[in-house]
Amino acid sequence: MFDRYTSYPETSIDRSHGTFVAGIACFGDILQDKPYTGVSGCKLFDATVFPNPRAESILEADLINNINEVIDRYGDRIKIWNLSLGSKQSTEEKEFSHFGIALDNIQDAKKVLIIKSAGNCNNYINGLEASRISRGADSVRAITVGSVAQSTSNGDLAEENHVSPFSRVGPGPSFIIKPDLVHYGGNCGVNNGRVTDNGVNSFRIDGTVYKKVGTSFSTPRVSAIAAGLQKQIIEDFDPLLIKALLIHSSQYPDNINLPIEEKLKKLGFGIPKNVGEIIFNDEYEATLILRHSLTKGEFIEILDFPFPQSLVDNDGYYYGQIIATVVNSPILSESQGAEYCQSNIELKLGTYDKKKIRDTSKRNIKNPIGRDGGGNILTADVFSKKKEYSGTKFGQTEKILTRYGDKFYPHKKYAIDLSELKPGNKEKYIKAPKGWYIKVSGLYRSFIEKKAQFDNTDLSQEFCIIITVRDHLRKNPIYNEVEKMLDANNFIHRNIRITQDIRVILDNQRQ
Repeated sequence: MFDRYTSYPETSIDRSHGTFVAGIACFGDILQDKPYTGVSGCKLFDATVFPNPRAESILEADLINNINEVIDRYGDRIKIWNLSLGSKQSTEEKEFSHFGIALDNIQDAKKVLIIKSAGNCNNYINGLEASRISRGADSVRAITVGSVAQSTSNGDLAEENHVSPFSRVGPGPSFIIKPDLVHYGGNCGVNNGRVTDNGVNSFRIDGTVYKKVGTSFSTPRVSAIAAGLQKQIIEDFDPLLIKALLIHSSQYPDNINLPIEEKLKKLGFGIPKNVGEIIFNDEYEATLILRHSLTKGEFIEILDFPFPQSLVDNDGYYYGQIIATVVNSPILSESQGAEYCQSNIELKLGTYDKKKIRDTSKRNIKNPIGRDGGGNILTADVFSKKKEYSGTKFGQTEKILTRYGDKFYPHKKYAIDLSELKPGNKEKYIKAPKGWYIKVSGLYRSFIEKKAQFDNTDLSQEFCIIITVRDHLRKNPIYNEVEKMLDANNFIHRNIRITQDIRVILDNQRQ
């Protein structure tokens, strides 16, 4: 603990909850004897933003003011804030909460990242479905964390690795994916009307160890990973990059047999890997990061995307697995209700047969070089429905192929295996030789377009895209091959500066 802040007298403070949360953030791996986070300690700042509920109550507006005051004072130095608290009220389907909007404003003002608990509910006691995430957990800028069961004991309602009975679920307002992630926060059951807890370990105020359950205690594990990543990255703090790395690394436990829509609703994008696994370089995969801002009217198209040419099977088809994560910072408008997110980033990744010269004198043609044939493969339509629920490890733990449609999701992820394309589409999309491309474009709602026109301002949005190409058969060490392809095509690229160089960052070709 290097400092603490509170506006409450000691008589109005209960440190037991914060002590339990802090114990997990710093020593959760040791206490559970599991390498959940890869973190063996954190530098902590204690901000008491709500009083002991047995001593006095607090209004939501006062809680927001307390959070704003402490982050305004310390946000220049402290960039990752764990918020293990929640409202008993659920978010609305078509309206973002005042609490969530306030957290967005606070994060924008001080360029910080809040890791927020999804909230708990007791519906399981009466055999009912879990409630939607609590007010505040719908913050677009925050990472919202639900809970999964770390183990199963006699009488527990959830199987190991399944969503905890008490953990609130998504989606968020306007169907955005919330919670974003999950981690281990306990299990529970009901025995003759009495709740029985199978908790996770942390500390009492006196330093002894005991057990509790709640999304408040899954959340600090993700905060610890975020802090561990930031410690490794020797660059200015970038909340978009940290969020993208967390989501990109996440996987579902292999015993979760649910359609992807149910996984996203209950588990978000899954459980993030620990710090060491996130930054580890595997020679059989290559990860590219595109971190930029995009102004309205512009797009980014890379026609020489470095897909390894060694990933061609004996029948002449490209093979491999592709994981793509898109995290953007959408323009937000509190007055627009369900359309609070006013902008969106769309990613296309695919193949083409050949390049062609285009007539830029024609309307809407900005790039003099185009592509013929092929198309986008980040769409469910080109894949076989028979393999939608494949029993492979990739299919169980990583595969994400959902129809995002025209929804403005701030966080999106795709995870595909090229072997699962429909037979006819294999010929069209992955019969070698092909060129590979990515295209990044921005979408804006009419309200913000009209407002920008009236204000005579340009619209833009920041984004971070992470793409991993993997040789899951482990035949070809493609990491070095991709780096050579980047050099051969004169890409401006560099490694992210960390304590050990780990991955390639790809700068854009803007059109």
